Amino acid sequence: MAIKQDTAKMSAQSSDRPGAKTGPQGTPDAVLDASPVVPEKADMRNTDVQVMKYPRRVVMPDLIRSVIGMVLCAGIAVTPDIIELLRWVAAALILLFLVYLVRTLLRMQSRLHVSEYGIRQSGVLSGSAFGWSELSGFRLRYFSTRRDGKKGWFEMTLWAEGTKLVVESTLQGFDRLLDLARDAATENQLMIDDVTRTNLMRLDEADNIVRAQVRQGGVTGEGQ
Repeated sequence: MAIKQDTAKMSAQSSDRPGAKTGPQGTPDAVLDASPVVPEKADMRNTDVQVMKYPRRVVMPDLIRSVIGMVLCAGIAVTPDIIELLRWVAAALILLFLVYLVRTLLRMQSRLHVSEYGIRQSGVLSGSAFGWSELSGFRLRYFSTRRDGKKGWFEMTLWAEGTKLVVESTLQGFDRLLDLARDAATENQLMIDDVTRTNLMRLDEADNIVRAQVRQGGVTGEGQ
């Protein structure tokens, strides 16, 4: 109400002045050109929500491997005159591949809704939702598929208010999610372990190398 009253007074004063200009419907140009009123304590953070998911090209090979593993182990288990120990080992492997298959299917259909305010998971495992101010745990692990450690993936685990969320670096938008989680961990003054700290340093070094290569490529291109 106070804004409307001030606007009305401004309109009356402006219309009373000689030669005052008015808009199409009699509104003074001073009112039309006025800057929008922004509350002093308004939250200017980005409210855009990014939906992240695991790409199909990444998930499909896992599905194929799990199905093939179950079929091969089932063939061994039903083979006649086989050692009983091997039969039990095959059965255990079938159960292991089944768990891996279910886990992969859940990853395929799950979605993460991420913003600068928090994160929410939708799908069969829906219910994992929290704001970044509630983050109470942050961990980053690296799993290598080669002995030299040059090829592998990262796994990030987040805890908040009894909620646990695990995501892998194959997730679309993982870099932004990691930046948000890292900033939240810093703002919440969380203690992180040495392994997480080392992995963050490794990522920083990789980013610096990429930026240096981009700059060097740009300079080379300009010289040519």
